[in-house]
Amino acid sequence: MADDADEMVEVMRAPSRMAAQAAIDEVLGPLGIDGFVHDRVSHALPAPDAMPGAYFVAVPGNRAAEAIAALRDAVTDGAIDGELAEE
Repeated sequence: MADDADEMVEVMRAPSRMAAQAAIDEVLGPLGIDGFVHDRVSHALPAPDAMPGAYFVAVPGNRAAEAIAALRDAVTDGAIDGELAEE
């Protein structure tokens, strides 16, 4: 069974690829948290009905809570745009 460090968890939904990348570069990167953009806009990849196509920021599971807290501060301050996942 994989541990939390191996499992990627989506922590934020972004309105654009640029906003998702800004969250990774400007918020997560300085904290040493690896982030990746999951592109669900592509028609080649089906998206669940509850989550229509969008861009999501994913991080290692063992850093998810820390990433959500940092992203929440950045969204609240208006530094980035997006919707956070539930903790």
